[in-house]
Amino acid sequence: MFFHKKFNIFLILFFLIVSCENKVSETDLKEYKEIMDIRLGHLGNAIILQGRLLDAFNLRNDRSDEDHFKEAEELIQGHLKSFGRPDDLRQLDIPNSAKLNEIHNSLIEVSELLIAATNALEDNAWLGGSVSFAERNLDVARFNFQNAVKFVYQVKDENEVRPVTEYEEYDVGDIPDEFKKLNQSK
Repeated sequence: MFFHKKFNIFLILFFLIVSCENKVSETDLKEYKEIMDIRLGHLGNAIILQGRLLDAFNLRNDRSDEDHFKEAEELIQGHLKSFGRPDDLRQLDIPNSAKLNEIHNSLIEVSELLIAATNALEDNAWLGGSVSFAERNLDVARFNFQNAVKFVYQVKDENEVRPVTEYEEYDVGDIPDEFKKLNQSK
């Protein structure tokens, strides 16, 4: 009987500790927001600009050496620098929480992916090659970013963050009908 009571207490404490590990305290979340809030804004801007740059490149890759393409690349690099390089992000003193560490590591991966995507786009723009590597990196980065923002800012909605994995194929010169694409997704 004595062993049974001790065992029950042990189980209760064990489950309490395990369940607390998956939850993040309000103070830890608030502290993480203070560290990352402005940085996440820069990261979001970099993702948006990278997506627009890829769209522009796909529509008119023959103009990729023009000044506005170069300026957009510089803006993206500036936002990524403001967000933080992967080594800098690893050095940040974030709250000690397994879930926050997981989120933070996914954001470090976003930084790495966007740097690789920017480099791939820059290389392929000059060579006239494919930008599918940059598009895939951007999709993974966007997915990780949206999940992190949804968790950190505790967005309560029923929508699931899903990565875009398939691109619609177009013939040379075709321009996608954005209105038609928007109505298909509803």
